[in-house]
Amino acid sequence: MKVAITLLVVLALANAGMVQKFPLTYGGKRSIMNIMVEVENKIKAHSPLDTIKGVLDNFKSAVAQEQGTHDEVYGAQKAECESEIAYRRAEVEDATGTLKIANGILKTSNILLKKTQATLGETENILNTVSQHIGLINDARKEDTQSYNRGAVTFNDAINAIDDSLDLAAALAKGGASLIQVAEMTTKLMKASVATKMNKAFMAPLAALSQITQEEDSVGAAERLAQLLQTLRTNVEEAWASYTAENTNALALFTQQKDLYLASQVRLDESKGRLSSKAENLQGVISVQTAVAQAATNKRQRNQTLWDDAADLCHSFDVEYEAVTAGRRQELVLVQELERLAERRAAEQQ
Repeated sequence: MKVAITLLVVLALANAGMVQKFPLTYGGKRSIMNIMVEVENKIKAHSPLDTIKGVLDNFKSAVAQEQGTHDEVYGAQKAECESEIAYRRAEVEDATGTLKIANGILKTSNILLKKTQATLGETENILNTVSQHIGLINDARKEDTQSYNRGAVTFNDAINAIDDSLDLAAALAKGGASLIQVAEMTTKLMKASVATKMNKAFMAPLAALSQITQEEDSVGAAERLAQLLQTLRTNVEEAWASYTAENTNALALFTQQKDLYLASQVRLDESKGRLSSKAENLQGVISVQTAVAQAATNKRQRNQTLWDDAADLCHSFDVEYEAVTAGRRQELVLVQELERLAERRAAEQQ
């Protein structure tokens, strides 16, 4: 009886590191064909059945030993694969989590940056408006000050003109004044009337002054003129005092408004500084988180690739183990067939 056998052995390991770590040679010193020939020869030579079974038992022991070694190697490979895959899975999950957090921070930071920049722009616009208002207030106060100074000169000139008129009235009472002096004084008072815008108050003194040369009682007329001038002086002084009080109130209001605008300017400057600092910080956060997101993406891609490679390699270990183990089982089936053949031949020779 002739037996033909095809034995599939030795599948290359897919990774050089694993080959070095788990070196294994399948069926290196045994041959099922040699065993078949040896058993056939011993049967023809009428060798004892125990001798033939011994040869077969040795072969089965070699197969069992090799399978045991392969089981150990496969177990180690399996453990290494599970460890590697678990590690790469954890790295991928860690990178995915980091990327999710970084992207969340980036989204929030970009929204905050846009809002901050918009608020900063509005603050700068308001600050420019406040600065313009302060400039307008300063200009207005400058004009008011110049106007007050001109008014002060006007009132002072008016009082001097009235005082000169009082001196003239005293001279008239003594008969020591000329018509030219009266005309000159009339002109001064008229100018003062126009300048101070107190035409009504100046009307009576001017009328008395223009008629004083026509009065028969020059002394009485001069005294009445002096009374009118004194009343006029009092009115002008009161008007000047009122004008000064109004200017003082205006100055206080100006100072109050300016202080308010200056305080607003300070607050706006501080707000602008805080917003600028916040914008810079957000830009820094965005730069950092962009780098973190890129690093996490690279890490995830790298570990996903290594995970896929490890899975492929481990699958090759599974395929190899099943194929080689199946081959050994087939060898054992053939050995059993040889053993039954030897028993039949031994029985026939008795």
